[in-house]
Amino acid sequence: MINIQAKPILKWAGGKTQMLGDLLPKVPSSYGRYIEPFFGGGAMFFTLQPEQAIISDSNPELINLYRQVADNVDDVILRLKKYENSSEMFYSVRSQDWTKLPKSEAAARTIFLNKTCFNGLYRVNKKGQFNVPFGKYKNPKICDEAGLKAASDALKKAEIICGD
Repeated sequence: MINIQAKPILKWAGGKTQMLGDLLPKVPSSYGRYIEPFFGGGAMFFTLQPEQAIISDSNPELINLYRQVADNVDDVILRLKKYENSSEMFYSVRSQDWTKLPKSEAAARTIFLNKTCFNGLYRVNKKGQFNVPFGKYKNPKICDEAGLKAASDALKKAEIICGD
């Protein structure tokens, strides 16, 4: 079996993926527990894959996604596989209130919208409704099953907190 390196599940504003070359040399060679208070896409976490971690973000939708990928990845994958890259599906899914969905469905919704919206941007209006338009990508990888399972393995080692 091929071991897949976990990578960020989402594109996220302020993501550190492009800066890893500069940041990684500054990481101590050994440390007890990795703590990341503004997790976002989690580029550093997924690259380092620490054995003990506390990850946190103030966005409850994002934290739900990571908890579901950690604890229910197969259900998230199953739900993601039903989505297709069309503007009709995008706007139908976007109109759903994620807080009213089963938690694994809400996580799949977040991933789907991120993979198919304009520039992978996360933005909500004053009512907390996702309001980014459809991105018109030719063939986005909506469900990266191996990547999600690798992320799940990494996230299982972390305490996932919603807060600042």
